[in-house]
Amino acid sequence: MQILKYRGYPVSVLSLAVAAAIGSSPVFSQVTGLEEVVVTAQKREESLQETPISITALGESAIENRGVANTEDLMGQIPGLSGFSSPGSRSAVALNMRGIIGGSPANLSIDPAIALYMNGVYIGKQVGSAMDVAEIERIEVLRGPQGTLYGRNSTGGAVNVITRKPTGEFGLRATASIGNYDSRQFKVNLDTPAIGQVGEGLGELALNFGYQTRLQDALYDNDSPGGDDFDDIDRQAWQIAARWTFSDSFHVDYSYDESELDEALPLQQTVGFTKVDAAGTIGRIDAMQGLVAAAQNWATIPGSDPRLTERWIPSLQETISAYQKAEAQGQGRASSGRADFSPSTYNEVSGHSLTLEWDAGNLGALGDVSFRSISARRELETFVTGDLEDIDSRIDEDGIGAYSDLVHLTLGQFYAGSSGFAFPLLDGLWSAIDSGGAFHTLQNTLTNYDQWSQELQMVGSTDRLNYVLGVYYFEDEGEYRRNATFAAPLNGIGADQYYDNATDALAFFAQATWTPGWLDERLSLTGGLRYTEEEKSIDYNYGEVVTPFGVTPAMSVSREEEFDNISGNFTVSYQASDDINTYLTYSTGYRSGGFNGEIFDNSYDEETIEQYEIGLKSDWWDNRLRVNASLYSYTYDDLQVTQSKVVNGAATTQIANAGAAERWGGEIEVTAAPVEDLIVSFSYAYIHGDFEEYGQICGTNVPITCLDTTDDARRQSPDTQVNLALDYIFGRTGFGDIRGYVQVNYQSESVENALWSGVVGGDPVIYDQIGMDARTLVDARLSLENIRFGDSTLRVTLWGKNLLDDDYPTYSINFGGLGLVTEQYGPPRTYGLEFSYEY
Repeated sequence: MQILKYRGYPVSVLSLAVAAAIGSSPVFSQVTGLEEVVVTAQKREESLQETPISITALGESAIENRGVANTEDLMGQIPGLSGFSSPGSRSAVALNMRGIIGGSPANLSIDPAIALYMNGVYIGKQVGSAMDVAEIERIEVLRGPQGTLYGRNSTGGAVNVITRKPTGEFGLRATASIGNYDSRQFKVNLDTPAIGQVGEGLGELALNFGYQTRLQDALYDNDSPGGDDFDDIDRQAWQIAARWTFSDSFHVDYSYDESELDEALPLQQTVGFTKVDAAGTIGRIDAMQGLVAAAQNWATIPGSDPRLTERWIPSLQETISAYQKAEAQGQGRASSGRADFSPSTYNEVSGHSLTLEWDAGNLGALGDVSFRSISARRELETFVTGDLEDIDSRIDEDGIGAYSDLVHLTLGQFYAGSSGFAFPLLDGLWSAIDSGGAFHTLQNTLTNYDQWSQELQMVGSTDRLNYVLGVYYFEDEGEYRRNATFAAPLNGIGADQYYDNATDALAFFAQATWTPGWLDERLSLTGGLRYTEEEKSIDYNYGEVVTPFGVTPAMSVSREEEFDNISGNFTVSYQASDDINTYLTYSTGYRSGGFNGEIFDNSYDEETIEQYEIGLKSDWWDNRLRVNASLYSYTYDDLQVTQSKVVNGAATTQIANAGAAERWGGEIEVTAAPVEDLIVSFSYAYIHGDFEEYGQICGTNVPITCLDTTDDARRQSPDTQVNLALDYIFGRTGFGDIRGYVQVNYQSESVENALWSGVVGGDPVIYDQIGMDARTLVDARLSLENIRFGDSTLRVTLWGKNLLDDDYPTYSINFGGLGLVTEQYGPPRTYGLEFSYEY
């Protein structure tokens, strides 16, 4: 995809916000028309307006204006695209497109539903998928099932991130920024002059080097003595790219990228509590207040356990005070919190890709043909540790602290049975509290992941036929090591929850577009098929769990399962006029089944989707107005839904086949150049529908009781998204040009999880949904740009993000039987000053 120019700037006119922006050209031609945008969504360069797919393309300027450094930054800025970052993790992001979501992104056993690509290389897991990229050149977002050309795990769509390639000419670009919260950013990219000449000897070699770092102090204070503050930024990214052009018909591209992250995690703010009983009538604070009264009564009995007054009653009062404080604060971004164990993470991701492309020329009946090979390997390591809530449960030298309420309820059961007197099992529980603590949560997880892929493509064209043939092979291996603790010491301290998983997948695909010559050459027909077969395997190795009440033995088992699928698409496209293109598409997608690693010996089936879409792509008003729109309807069978659950006393995520959903919606994107030097962009996206079927929730008592959940399950995406942007050069001087940019991103309220459920006392429970509030985010930039220094240019920019300081949650966890409800929040208002230099 080439980088197009508008008033001398690189542009991407179909982005949700600005469609033209800052570039390197020192001269502006004051044109008011919108330029053509070229995309590679169908494995060849094509005009976006003639490609019968719902696509949003972001060029360099749009990426810069939005501050996009990774895929997480796309959420809420692309029509129909939302999602969330994993609580208690970093760079693990679940993208949600048209109401289809990949589930818990930190879970290594879950495949994405939105296929993510880096330079044409598929990223196999959501873990580590949102690491910073050194220099992004463009991003293409394809909505709807992409099962033919992009394969499995693209039921909702695909996102392709393209990094900068070598130019072959010396060039230097550098950007530095400072801001509030002691924010510091630096980015540099260097192109070296090419060595050699195309077609002579070994040909021409061009290199490119990129580096960026982002640093920012913590957003929230840690009120626990000696604890690290919450939510800082410390990231680096590197890139090396090389292009060897042997001849005009053959070239090789190599790319190496690496990203590191070493950060304090966001504050997981406790905002409420679940009820103690299945009927939902007894509050946790009320239950503990009842225990205080009972304990005070037992303490009056001669010979009763002295720990009642020395430790338990003071600890009950500490917990009640902490819970009351959290309940009184409720929802809303806090400025500080507490932690027994400061949450932090370290991530490292690296990748190699090698692309060989040969233009074979005309091959007779096959037409003009090119061959392409893409080989790639990627590696990931991530470690996370710390609290998943903000209640400080550390115990002082007298053994007093804000214990987990489950510990108090267990002590209450013991003391009630003995009327306040000590006995060996009770002594064992107190001993376990002394040795292991009585805190609420502690995560401690190490993940390693490796993937390798090979893709071969044959891309051809004749007078009436454009086609793509290909074969794709993918394999990966993952290692997951979890030693988490919940409601210590009741459920054991740091029990081993280990598994290794692997995938081997092979696919063959073909797609062709035929222009039969009917209706004055305005009609074209596109059809494609993809056959996929894969094998999934897992080795469970769960260690023994030692609790105050006994030992659960270790468990291990190995499982293996094979899956296959045929996905396809058929599109009728009609060029109604030179400026109006319409299309009708039927497409299918497939998301592979597998095994839940975090729940022992638990599998799930594949999901499938069928979608119908009608679309319009049009230019009006002498190419000064562009209107692209689509309406879609899909049927989603055996859909995989991630549920947060408490299993064997531990909070975990489980992916299950929830049943079926029928949904519809649409997007419209409008870009206009009403006057010289002004670009206005507007987009609107709407989704309707929840679930037609959803699995029952059953208890463990006999007889078994089950609850119908279809009416309670909710789609995890906002109904409405609106984006508006203005990009205006409102002053031209001999020293430089003054440019203003502002964008407004709105999305309606949504829910954080399809369903919160659990089992209390053997009875099934459906917990209340936690609503994610509607949000309106306003970002802006004010630049003095195109300042000339010989052959160099300089730009100075004032920038601000979330200028209204919107107080919006990004995710919530209902811990069910563990009692807590927590939320994490998006960043507050940030602002700063940026300097950019280009030679």
